[in-house]
Amino acid sequence: MDKPIENAGSAASSADERRPVLGTQAPDDDFEGGFFEGLLKWASIVLIFLTFPLSIWSCVKMVKEYERAVIFRLGRVKKGAAVGPGLFFIIPCIDTIQVVDLRTVSFDVPP
Repeated sequence: MDKPIENAGSAASSADERRPVLGTQAPDDDFEGGFFEGLLKWASIVLIFLTFPLSIWSCVKMVKEYERAVIFRLGRVKKGAAVGPGLFFIIPCIDTIQVVDLRTVSFDVPP
């Protein structure tokens, strides 16, 4: 007599979980940066502290409740991935942000 195989779907689903989605790229988790990235980061932080009253306006960003922000440090996704909603700190010379609106947009299609 054949026994029913339990958890047959779990083996297939665990293999599917490891497969990357087509067209996406996982962030480089093992990327720690190099000497020049560290040098640029510390030089930018020193510059921020030297020009503190003026630079604080470009360092603190706000993301609304219905938005998320992806922070790129020197072109790579930062470890935190998407942040928001709320306030967050960026280094102006090194970090760039891309704000994504999560609201549903609907269009009227004429007949």
